[in-house]
Amino acid sequence: MKTFFRLLGSELERFSARRMARTLLIIAIGIGVLVGTITFLVTDKHSAPNQDEFERCLETTSSYEGDWEGTCWSWIDDDRFHITWLLGDSTEDWSETRPSPEPNRTEPFRGLQGILPAIGGILAILTGGLIGASYFGAEYRFGTIEQVLLWEPRRNRVLLAKYLTTFIGSALVAIIGSLAIAFSLWPTALAKGTTQGVDARFWIDLLSTAGRIGIAAGLLSIISGTVAIFTRHTAGALMSLLGYQIIGGIIINIWIKWLAPWDPLFNAGAFLSESDTTKWAKESSFGQTYWVEVSANSYLVAGFVALAIASAFAILGFIVFNRRDVS
Repeated sequence: MKTFFRLLGSELERFSARRMARTLLIIAIGIGVLVGTITFLVTDKHSAPNQDEFERCLETTSSYEGDWEGTCWSWIDDDRFHITWLLGDSTEDWSETRPSPEPNRTEPFRGLQGILPAIGGILAILTGGLIGASYFGAEYRFGTIEQVLLWEPRRNRVLLAKYLTTFIGSALVAIIGSLAIAFSLWPTALAKGTTQGVDARFWIDLLSTAGRIGIAAGLLSIISGTVAIFTRHTAGALMSLLGYQIIGGIIINIWIKWLAPWDPLFNAGAFLSESDTTKWAKESSFGQTYWVEVSANSYLVAGFVALAIASAFAILGFIVFNRRDVS
C-alpha cells in the first residue's frame, strides 16, 4: 500500500508539472474573471428598493386594483442583477422559493437552471475531456509509460494511479474554475444589483454544485482517458469524444430517445444541476396517442449511472492495458 501511495504521489506531481494542467487552470480562472468583468460592464445600476421598503410603501400608500403604475406596484418589476441567479432563482428569498422534488412524480424536475450549472456543464466536459485524453495520450506519444512500468511493473497499480490522478486533477480544475465564475459576479451584485436571498441554503447549494461539477469532470476524464488508451493518441481520443457529442447526441435525440437516460453526458449534466433525467413515454387522450417527456431518474441516480458508465470504461481500460503491448 505504501508503494502505491508513492506511485500516486509521483503521478500527481507529474500531473501538476504538466503544461496542460496549468494552462487549463489559468483558462478556467480567466473565464471566471472574463464573465465577471463583462457582466459588470453591461449591467445597469437600478435603484429598486428592498422588500422592507416595498412593504412600508404598501402600508402608507392607498393603491387600488389596476393601478399598476403606482409608486409601490412599479417596484415589482425589479430587474436588478441578483446574485442568486447563479443557481437559477431571481427572487429575494432563496430558501423558501426554491422548488423541492416531490416523490413519485412523472414530470421531470428541471433542477438548478442558473448561470453556474449552465457554464459548469461546459466546464466539466472541456476539463474532463482534455485532461483525460491528453494525460493518457501523452504517455504513449512520449513513451513515458514504459519508464513507469520499469519502476512499477504491476500494470493494474499503474493504471489505477493514473485514473485517480486524472480524476483528482480534473475535479480540482473544474471546481476552482466554477468557483472563480461564481465569485467574479459578486462585484456586480454588490455595486449594481443585490445579494438579497443569500442564506445558508444558498451557500450549501453553491458549494455542492461546484463539487458536483468537479465530480462530473473527474468521471468524464476517466472515460476520455480510456478512449485515449484505445487510440493511443490524444487527438484520436478528442475526435472520438467530439464525434460522439455531436453525432451521437443528434442520433439519440432523434432516433433512439430511449437511450438518453443512459447517456453519460446527459447523466453528468443532470447530476451537476440536480435535475432529473428524462425519457419519452406514450400517452393516450381523447383517442389520440402522443409522446410526452417524463421523469426517468433523479439526479442522484443519474450520478450513479455516470459513475457506473465511467467504471465500465475503466474496466475495459484495465483489460486493454494489461493485454496490449505498450510500445
